[in-house]
Amino acid sequence: MYRKSIYLLFFMFFLVSFSQENPKDEVKVVARANTGKILLRWGVTTPSAWLKANTYGYVIERYTILKKGQLVNPPIKKVITPTPLLPGPVKDWGKISETNDYAAILAQALYGESFEVEEMQQGGLASIVNKSREIEQRFSFGLFAADMNFEAAKLAALGYEDRDVVAGEEYLYIIQTAVPESLLNIEEGKVSVKMSNIEPLPPPIDLIAVPRDKSIMLTWEYDLFKSIYTSYYVERSEDGTNYKRLGGDTPLVNLNDSPENPVKRMFYIDTLPQNNKKYYYRVLGISPFGEQSDPSKVVLAEGIKELTAIPFISKHEINASGNIIISWDFKKEAENEISGFELNWAPKEKGPYKVVKSDLSPNSRTTVYTQPEESSYFRISAIGKNNQSTSSLTAFVQTIDSLPPVAPNGLQAVIDTLGIVTLKWNPNLENDMLGYRVFRGNRKNDELSQITIDPIVKNSFIDTVQVKSLNASIFYQVVAVDKRYNMSEYSDLLELKKPSLVPPSSPVFSAYKVNNSAISLTWINSTSANIKNHLLYRKNVEKSEWKLLFKTDTVSTYTDAQINPGIKYRYAIYAENEAGIQSVSSTPVTVTSRISVDEDFVKGFTVISDRANNKVLLNWRKMSAMITEILIYKSKKEEKPTLWKQLPGSINKLTDESVSPNNTYVYQIKAISNKGNHSKLKKKEIKF
Repeated sequence: MYRKSIYLLFFMFFLVSFSQENPKDEVKVVARANTGKILLRWGVTTPSAWLKANTYGYVIERYTILKKGQLVNPPIKKVITPTPLLPGPVKDWGKISETNDYAAILAQALYGESFEVEEMQQGGLASIVNKSREIEQRFSFGLFAADMNFEAAKLAALGYEDRDVVAGEEYLYIIQTAVPESLLNIEEGKVSVKMSNIEPLPPPIDLIAVPRDKSIMLTWEYDLFKSIYTSYYVERSEDGTNYKRLGGDTPLVNLNDSPENPVKRMFYIDTLPQNNKKYYYRVLGISPFGEQSDPSKVVLAEGIKELTAIPFISKHEINASGNIIISWDFKKEAENEISGFELNWAPKEKGPYKVVKSDLSPNSRTTVYTQPEESSYFRISAIGKNNQSTSSLTAFVQTIDSLPPVAPNGLQAVIDTLGIVTLKWNPNLENDMLGYRVFRGNRKNDELSQITIDPIVKNSFIDTVQVKSLNASIFYQVVAVDKRYNMSEYSDLLELKKPSLVPPSSPVFSAYKVNNSAISLTWINSTSANIKNHLLYRKNVEKSEWKLLFKTDTVSTYTDAQINPGIKYRYAIYAENEAGIQSVSSTPVTVTSRISVDEDFVKGFTVISDRANNKVLLNWRKMSAMITEILIYKSKKEEKPTLWKQLPGSINKLTDESVSPNNTYVYQIKAISNKGNHSKLKKKEIKF
């Protein structure tokens, strides 16, 4: 019986989702306390772990962690399966497989010679691919079938009933495979259960019946209970008492749910033999342990005839009063299927549409709309007696309007030194205003050019013009546009004078002098009129930031005493007029400050030869805290000295072991202070 091939569509169920979210090899466990027993269900997360666990089996350990409300320390351990739990042999599957399809699927996944799946490739290398896919399908369908039948799960070593339990106690179950770690490391699964928490399964909720033509669509809450129920039964009754299970013993499974795209509700469509007959429906949930919940609340529904007749707008016109007359066609024989018509209106073809006239009688074929807009979209909807409706195609109606709006007035503008122009004017009061067009010109008598691509809605506009140009003024006009694109007359011409932005002439450095502690600068001031300030800036050449040193109106010299020795500085000076416009920078000058040599920091410098130990000892007096660095230079006589050691200021002795006999060595020492000053070189010569 197990040699037959199985052709099935793919399924989704809770244990398979673990393998998608957790690719590592591990055991996943769920448990539920029941009267006098605890039900356990588990599964592994990968096909390879499943195959090996079927060979080596599972071990169940239980730890009692709570008794009579008190923690048990240490927990009491019990090995429930001293011999690893293995799937039942082939002979044990015969009876259960004859009565349950899911048991047959699980038996085939475990012991079947083949497990064929639709769309498998054929021949050559495809046989290897098929073999891999077959193992995955055995694993997936096997876990699904175990999920649908608890008795089959127990026989497949994927479920267990622990009846050696005591009310009020709490247990921790650890389920692990007996697979050797050297073969595959499969992480154990854990779950804790209280025998005091025995609660009935909640009934499914929010069952809704939607009537259709010879069918009823049922929908109920799925997401809230998907960790409790793996499938459902739908039952129907004609009298509200005697219910028949739809689909027989095959429960309903949600095939659309996945971790990437979770669904909220379950759906089922029941086909009816006739309309206008009342049916009662209820739903029952099925847990992974084969438990059946109480039924949901009953809903009542009956099939309704589908409204197929559609109205058609045949004519629309505007009468002498400016009102819109809408006429439509509709099948006379379908009037008894509707309660009336509605007129829907929208400002755009895509809507949204709103009901502007309702309760039009089933035999009416025309109506008048008395609040026309410049552009309107209409639909006629036929309202069925069973809350159905059909709608006509959209009809576009445009009223006649050839009157332009009045010319805008109150045009004014301001311009800043960057050439940004802010225009404002009084808004038009017409109801059908679309917007405004703005025009600009460079000469008073020239034709102005439009600078707005589409009509703008606001009664303001920001423009940018070139300030540094030959024309001293810029000219603007505005035109109003309505929704029929009727244009008003031009507004009054506005002349706007540009600000004067000619920069003053630049000052020029004429001389500089470097002293021991300062740098003196001299320059020739700008020759332009209305000069307000001269601004002197300085920066360290190695840094990019300029610093304002000095601001003056007439002085043309400055001595910079805030300098450090040995630094290269760059100076630049600008002229600024009363309008705040600065000149171009003068040609910068670059000056290096002097490096001063202070008092003799190095005292008691001695060099002693230690020929016995083949080294030279250097000593000097301990220096003050202001000395931050000591530099030692070394060379052989008649050779160029090089930097040998760079020491902190706290060091006052040094040993040179890199010496050779019959050589004359020259040692020089220099100290550097925290102000950047350095001492003169002290020199000692020794013959080794």
